[in-house]
Amino acid sequence: MTDYHVHIGQFDKAYYFADRVFFALKASGVDEVYFSSTTSCLYCSPKDLYEGVRGEVRDALSAATEIGIKAHALYWVVPDVRFSGISTEQTMGEIAYDGFKIHPRAQKWNFGDERIRSLAEEIFSYAEKHDKMILIHCDEDYPPTLFEPFIKAHPASLVQLAHCRPLFDTLHMLKTYPNTVCDSAMVSKESIARIQNEGFADRIRYGTDFPITHYRTIHPKADPTKEELKAFLLR
Repeated sequence: MTDYHVHIGQFDKAYYFADRVFFALKASGVDEVYFSSTTSCLYCSPKDLYEGVRGEVRDALSAATEIGIKAHALYWVVPDVRFSGISTEQTMGEIAYDGFKIHPRAQKWNFGDERIRSLAEEIFSYAEKHDKMILIHCDEDYPPTLFEPFIKAHPASLVQLAHCRPLFDTLHMLKTYPNTVCDSAMVSKESIARIQNEGFADRIRYGTDFPITHYRTIHPKADPTKEELKAFLLR
């Protein structure tokens, strides 16, 4: 089984250790994961953030090999890192990334900014040319239609619309662009059924947003400590 939406790294007050995340997923029957690092949401110097995440992802890939789970790293695109002078070519050349993660809410992507539009074009162009996937966080404030011009302009790029929000917009994208898929992370059974009934069952990817959503399902009002997270993943 493949989980197409997994996270490692710092999230609020918790740190999600890659080896424990991968071990828990493997124990649950998952043998392949696509992951990105939520450490990318920290606000610090772009260089420090880039180097920290790079080391974190490198260690995570090594841990996956030791555990025996196939892992695909997705580079979480942080505009400030790119604007600091670190090129996409450099990033993708230093780590064996299999694609990109774009979280427009976390990094407050403003498409009224020419630099943001240019960055989006750069990512889509690179992904299409080098056969890399793009995972986009979608919600009511940042619907998938924001990226429609880029998806349309790069039909050979595979784009995964996370969370299927809003559902109407997700269905529009699936109907209009064959290069789009969606995932089941934090998606209601009713929405999944609607997508299936519309004829797109084969374009729904299994995704859990693990361990963030799983932990918050059990402790919805808590910000887990490192000790609590360790106990949860090793239980």
